[in-house]
Amino acid sequence: MVVIAGIILLSFDKTAIHLQINAMHSSFADLFFTYWTYVGDGIFVAVAGIIIAIFLFPRYRWLPLWFGASTLIVSGAAAQLLKRFVFEDALRPSAYLSEHSLYFVQGVQLHASHSFPSGHTTAAFAFFGFASLFLGRKKPWLQVLFAVCAGLVGYSRMYLSQHFLEDVFAGMILGSLIFLLLVLISKRRILALNA
Repeated sequence: MVVIAGIILLSFDKTAIHLQINAMHSSFADLFFTYWTYVGDGIFVAVAGIIIAIFLFPRYRWLPLWFGASTLIVSGAAAQLLKRFVFEDALRPSAYLSEHSLYFVQGVQLHASHSFPSGHTTAAFAFFGFASLFLGRKKPWLQVLFAVCAGLVGYSRMYLSQHFLEDVFAGMILGSLIFLLLVLISKRRILALNA
């Protein structure tokens, strides 16, 4: 998924990519992505992480809660710091492509600034990495499902014209790297999961 996004980014201009995505819409996709995008929202990720931690408490005690909270806080803070202080002038598609007749999904509140990176995508990739670690360790099909779920959050951000592919790509990498960094930091505890 990340590799394909990287190849597309290297091959095409961000405007052309976004206009192509924007041209492919349907009433079903409008409805689906309007709601699916919330899977990458901080509130959803926090609530889902707490539910997973409670469910797994008898087996793993505090580890899922600590790991989930760390993943959410670090990934959210990193995305917001980059958005607000490093790439604060990055415009979102509705502002950057204002001279084009973009298709917008009715009822979706559009933002104009702080586009890079996609916070929803960052949160989704970090969260679904966490979910894969604790729920999909011995279930490859579940890991694939979680990867698809995270990818759909990223696509929803482009479909709804909230982000460009480059924003989503950066969110994929940022969320995944933070998850992997926390796995390395917690290596001894994580290895104990297999015991």
